[in-house]
Formats: sequence, structure tokens, C-alpha cells
Amino acid sequence: MEDSETFRAAVRARVAAMLNNDASPYDPALEILGLARGGLPVDDGDEACHSLALIWGELTDRVELRSAETDQAENLMIAAAREWLTVEGDREAEAQYFDRWLHDVLGYECPPPSLV
Repeated sequence: MEDSETFRAAVRARVAAMLNNDASPYDPALEILGLARGGLPVDDGDEACHSLALIWGELTDRVELRSAETDQAENLMIAAAREWLTVEGDREAEAQYFDRWLHDVLGYECPPPSLV
């Protein structure tokens, strides 16, 4: 991806495809993961790349590694996609989205408070 806006447009396209299709959300989710793992737009301070990689990586891993959780993981993919479309572009809302999905929904540990 060239920059943050190009990355975000590509993610929006995959999310829209996921929500406008009766097929499994797994393939578009895997494509989002691939976009996010591409490493850009790290340089311009866009948190979305890293956080989306963690979210979509966890959700696709559930399908790949824990097949008994496929239905639940696919439902979470749809929910994450719908919610992303409502917050994308509002950096404060995005931060809340990332915090909730990473910590509350997916169970990543919260980083310790800064002692600065």
C-alpha cells in the first residue's frame, strides 16, 4: 500500500465485500489481514494497520486453528466489519474500537500503565 488512505480504501472495499455477500466472511477477512500485514502505513502514524492486523489475525486464526469456533469467529468478523464502517475515519472512535476489540472481545492483555 502506498499510504494510509490507499490502505484504508482497500480495507473498506474488503469490508463492504464481506457485508454484501452471503458467502463466508473468511476470505475477505484474510485479505484484510494480508493488507494490514503489508506493513504500511506505519510511517504516517496510522494505528489502523497494526491493530487491524491483530484483530483480523485472531479472527482468521480461530477459523484455521479451532474449527469448532468457526461460526462464532465468522459472526465476530461480520460484527467487526460493521462496526469498522461506523468508526473508520474518526480517530477517537477508532481508538475505542481497537481497545474494545483487542482487549474486551479478543482478550489481548492491556498494556501496563505508563510510569512516565
